[in-house]
Amino acid sequence: MIKLLTALTVVTLLAAMAAASTVKPKLFSTVGVGAAPLTITISVEELQRQVDVRTLPVTEVENLY
Repeated sequence: MIKLLTALTVVTLLAAMAAASTVKPKLFSTVGVGAAPLTITISVEELQRQVDVRTLPVTEVENLY
């Protein structure tokens, strides 16, 4: 009975390891490839359209030098 239980445990573990090795998560699929990270850019005009600049505080400078 113990030999049967041990054999079933080994077969179950091997099946689980085989199933886990076939699954490739997206998180680690590009680690070895050396893929560049995504670059997100935004233009000044687009930033000004998204931010309500009228509500920002205004600082007046009388003399720069």
